[in-house]
Amino acid sequence: MGNLKTRCVIIGGGDCTADLVFSNISSDDYIICADSGYDIAIKAQIEPDLIIGDFDSVKSFVQKTEKITLPVEKDVTDCEAAYNEGVKRGFNNYLLLGGTGGRFEHTFANISVMARASIEGNKFIMVDEKHTFYSITNSSLNLPFSPNKQISVFAFGDKALGVTEKGFHYKIEDYTLNPFIPMGISNDIVDDYGEITVKKGTLIVIETQM
Repeated sequence: MGNLKTRCVIIGGGDCTADLVFSNISSDDYIICADSGYDIAIKAQIEPDLIIGDFDSVKSFVQKTEKITLPVEKDVTDCEAAYNEGVKRGFNNYLLLGGTGGRFEHTFANISVMARASIEGNKFIMVDEKHTFYSITNSSLNLPFSPNKQISVFAFGDKALGVTEKGFHYKIEDYTLNPFIPMGISNDIVDDYGEITVKKGTLIVIETQM
């Protein structure tokens, strides 16, 4: 991975401000820009380690940056290609910025990549100005109490078995969460931490600033 960088940050071309970038990255991060995410990095005065995409929407480009050019017609999204490249380079911890906003299908595609990452045993979080998205598979997630935040939990892909939520206003224990019934929406943490566990299956957890 080089330079002992342990987390891979992907900057996509969705809604993302320079402040969001500054508040979520550090010098220890390996930064991949997915196509027009490069324009966001340049506005934030950050030089990425790698840019990847078909570059049909990039407005600025510095030749010294490592580049992987993808065909315009391809079977993966630019953000998925960035994740794939991160996996090839040995990373198992990911943050996606600029993964929401714009066309909803792009946001949904990024949630799908998150779910795949957790199934593959990798940590993958997506952050925008109002939300933090998590994905867990056969594991647990602890979230600290924070005022004016709500937590929503959704089964993804199939039923999620043995779902337990502790430290929440609405508690469930060893529950089967159906992906077609959004029972887990809009809950509040009432203890110091809220703990979400799934014994078998994948959950998408969305933390929303109200």
